[in-house]
Amino acid sequence: MNRKPHTMLARWMLAGMSLLAPGLASADEARPAAETGFTLPFYTFNGHILIDGAVDGRRGKFMFDTGTEFPFFLNNHYLPLAKDSRIGEGHAASGQPMVLYRQRAPVAIEIGRDVRLDAVPGLIHTDWQFLEAAYTPAFLGSIGHGFNRDYVFVIDYDAQTIAFHPYGRDDRVIDPARVVATLPFTPTGVDGKMPEVDIRIGEETITARFDTGNLGTLELTAAMQARLESQGRLHISASPYTYGAYEARRVASLGGLSHDGQALHDVGALSFTTAPPQPGGAGLSVSPPVRDGVGLPGAHAHAARPVSGAPITRCSPALPAADTARCRASR
Repeated sequence: MNRKPHTMLARWMLAGMSLLAPGLASADEARPAAETGFTLPFYTFNGHILIDGAVDGRRGKFMFDTGTEFPFFLNNHYLPLAKDSRIGEGHAASGQPMVLYRQRAPVAIEIGRDVRLDAVPGLIHTDWQFLEAAYTPAFLGSIGHGFNRDYVFVIDYDAQTIAFHPYGRDDRVIDPARVVATLPFTPTGVDGKMPEVDIRIGEETITARFDTGNLGTLELTAAMQARLESQGRLHISASPYTYGAYEARRVASLGGLSHDGQALHDVGALSFTTAPPQPGGAGLSVSPPVRDGVGLPGAHAHAARPVSGAPITRCSPALPAADTARCRASR
C-alpha cells in the first residue's frame, strides 16, 4: 500500500461499463425528481464532503464525489448487500484491489432529511473498508455524478450546504457579484462526469480537472516541471505528512495562473507526481494520454456539463474556499 486510506478515492478504468447496463439502476430511479429543489447539509473532513444518510434504514455517511459516475457506489463491508453478479474489478488509487458487484434487489436510500428513494434497484457496491478507517466505520459509500447531473448545485463551504436547483429553472442561483471567471470546459469520462479546462501558467498550458473527491493533485512530465521551475512558477517541497497522517509526499505550489486573460490566484498544497513522457510529445503524460494536468478539489471549484457547449460561469479554481463559497455545477 503506497498511501494511507484517507488520501485517495478509487478511480476506475472498467471498459464498457454503463449506468444503464441491464439490471443497473437508471439515472431516474437513483435521484429525486428534478421538478423541485432541495438542500443538503454536509460535514467536511480533510476537504471531502460527507452527508448523513441511510441505506435500508442503516444510518451512516455518504461522500459527495462528483468524480464517480454511478448515482450511488455503496460499501458492502458495512452494508449487507448481495453479490448477485460480479461486474468488474480494478484498483484504488492507493493500490488496493477492489471488486465491483451488483445487487438486483432494490434498496431504500435516504440522504439528509429531504431526500428518500424508496426502491432503487441494481446498485453497484464494493468493499470500502479502507475508507472506513479514514472517515467513519459507518461509511455508506459515495454519491456520484449520476445523482446530481440534472441539477445546478451550489456548494457553500461557509454554511456547509449544497443547494440543488432544478436544471434550467433558475439561472440566478449565484450572486453575479461573486463571479470571478467564466470557464468553458470539455466534459470527459463516463457521461461527461469529469470537466476539463485549459489553464495557463505563464506561457505554458496545462489541463485542470474538477472533482470533489480530489483534494488537489498535480502531475507533470519532467520537461514541463523543469520549464515551470526555471520560470519561478512552480515550487516543490518534501513533507513527512499527508492530511494528518505520517506519510511522506511532495507538495507543489503554482503561481502565475490565468484563464483567457483572467488572472487567477496562486494555488498550493497540491500532491505532486511526475508523469512519464509520451513518445513524440514533450509535456505529455500517458494512461490516459493527456496533457500535464492539475486536479482541483471541489473546495476550490466544481464544474460539470455545459449547456450546449456554452460557457458556464464558475468561481475561480485557484481561490481559497472562503472566497468561493458558491460554486455551481450544471448538467
